Amino acid sequence: PTNFTEDKWIEAAEIRPGNRGVVHHVIVFVQEPGKPFNQGNGNSLLTGFAPGEQPLRFEPGIAKKVPAGSTFVFQMHYTTNGKAATDRSQVGFRYAKETPKMQALTGNSINFSFRIPAGEPNHEVKSSFTAKRDIEIVGFMPHMHVRGKDFKYTFIYPDGREEVALSVPRYDFNWQLGYEPAKPIRLPEGTKIACVAHYDNSPNNKYNPDPTKDVKWGDQTWEEMMIGWFTYIVPVEPAVAKPAAAGE
Repeated sequence: PTNFTEDKWIEAAEIRPGNRGVVHHVIVFVQEPGKPFNQGNGNSLLTGFAPGEQPLRFEPGIAKKVPAGSTFVFQMHYTTNGKAATDRSQVGFRYAKETPKMQALTGNSINFSFRIPAGEPNHEVKSSFTAKRDIEIVGFMPHMHVRGKDFKYTFIYPDGREEVALSVPRYDFNWQLGYEPAKPIRLPEGTKIACVAHYDNSPNNKYNPDPTKDVKWGDQTWEEMMIGWFTYIVPVEPAVAKPAAAGE
C-alpha cells in the first residue's frame, strides 16, 4: 500500500536489485484503488529493472501518475542457480513538484504464440500495435531472452508511409538498453507500430541453453519472449472540480 492521500506524479524512478545473481527482472505496477490488478495492462506498469536497463527519467513536464490510495505491486522474477539465495530489492521515486503537462504511459507490441525451431539460426517473429488516439513516443525498450539477435520498430502511418524508428542489430540480453528519441515522435491515430525480431536457436549461439529443442514463450531465461515496449505521452486531462457539499 502507498497510503498516498493525494495523486502523485513520478518523474524519475530507479530499481536496485538486491541480488543480481538471481534477479532476472523486477517490474513495479500500480493497482488503482477499487480496481482489479491486471499486469497485462501496460498502462499500469510504473517502472522496471532488467540487466543493463537504465533508471527511469523523464524530461521536465512529463511524469507517470499514481492515483491516491493506489497499491504498488512488485513482480519479482528469479532464476535459480543451484544455491540458496536471499534478495531485498529496492525502488526509489522522485516526485514532480507540480502536475505535469504530459502523462507518460507504457505500451507494447507483443507476440505470445511463436515457436522457434530447434537449430534455427535466424528465426523471424513479428508483432504490432495500432494507436487508438494521437500519441507521442518518447522511449523504446525491446525485450527478448538469450536467443535474441536483433529487433526493429517500424512506424506505418495511416497514409501508408513507413519509417524505421529503431533498429537494434546486436541485441544483448545482459545489456537491455532503453532508447530515447532526441525529441518526441508524434504518431496520429491509426498508426501501426510494427516490430520484427530474429532469434538464433542454433549451436553457434554460445548463450543457447539447448539448441536441440524448439522454444516457445515462457518466463524463464531458457524460454523466450518477444516484446516491443514503448513509452508514449498524452496531454494531462484537467482536474474536474468536485461539487461543493451543502453549506460550503
